[in-house]
Amino acid sequence: MSSTPETSALAVAPPAPRVARVVEETIPKPVEAHDESETKELPLTECVEFRPDDEEIYHVGTAGLKARVLDGLEAMVQLRELHVRSNLLYKMTGIESLVNLTHLELYDNQIKKMVGLEKLVKLRVLDLSFNEIRSIPDLSHLTQLEELYVANNKLTHITGIANLRTLVKLDLGANRIRTIEGLEGLENLEQLWLGKNKITAIQGLDALAKLRVMSIQSNRLLAIDNLSANVALEELYLSHNGIEALANLGHLTKLTILDVGANRIKSIPPMGANVALEDLWLNDNEISSFDDIQHLASNSKLETLYLERNPLASDFEYRLKIQGALASVQQIDATPVVRRQG
Repeated sequence: MSSTPETSALAVAPPAPRVARVVEETIPKPVEAHDESETKELPLTECVEFRPDDEEIYHVGTAGLKARVLDGLEAMVQLRELHVRSNLLYKMTGIESLVNLTHLELYDNQIKKMVGLEKLVKLRVLDLSFNEIRSIPDLSHLTQLEELYVANNKLTHITGIANLRTLVKLDLGANRIRTIEGLEGLENLEQLWLGKNKITAIQGLDALAKLRVMSIQSNRLLAIDNLSANVALEELYLSHNGIEALANLGHLTKLTILDVGANRIKSIPPMGANVALEDLWLNDNEISSFDDIQHLASNSKLETLYLERNPLASDFEYRLKIQGALASVQQIDATPVVRRQG
């Protein structure tokens, strides 16, 4: 961000924040030389140049040096954002004094424990995805936290977050979670991402009255239920489970996207109550009757319908029959609908 000089002496633009950017210079290796960076704990200060008064630090280690430990940050109390992605960090020591930090991103490292967060009470975004974390400690002191990402770790339970009343987005996808729990105080949560876990039932969502987007894709669900309190849902992703019936959705009048592809659904019930529905994904199920398509005729906003790889899709007039039954549909599977004029 750059500031424009003001012509008036009375109006002075605030100085732009000092930002440290990535140093991506690769060190040439002599033939048969031993790579010391593989054995020593390379500190952050040897990977990226930053000044004591910087307010933001960014280092992505995909092409250059990879930091093993965080160092040189102790006196940087003015630091607002710290982004150290795709490095080799194995611990979070070195951030304890960063009391003005609002964004902390340590995505794609080798961190095993969430520590050093006690004084970081101004955090709004915390991203520790793609690490080796097994549990989330009590984070109730992070009273301004809005976004928490701990996807692709080794979590088995949802802990430590029940009192995060300011949380808007939570991503715990690709872990080992079996039960939806510990969300009781997340009254402002709008997005919940739990795909690629081992969850067997939808539950524990009663407090999430503001939830707009939820994904429980690629889990072990057998039914759609316990969503009675989640009337604000607009997008619901439940593909790649073992769901056998499209049920208990009539109260979701704000739902615009429903993805239940790759399940065991055999029929489509009337869905007229879902008046806002625009996209419906039912591909890779067991639907065989074209009579079921008529149950979507009253969904006047429905534009996209996926039914490929169902038994009925083998009919050579499959697309024509859907077009004839559903006047609003503009796309069937991946192909746009072309309607004759007049």
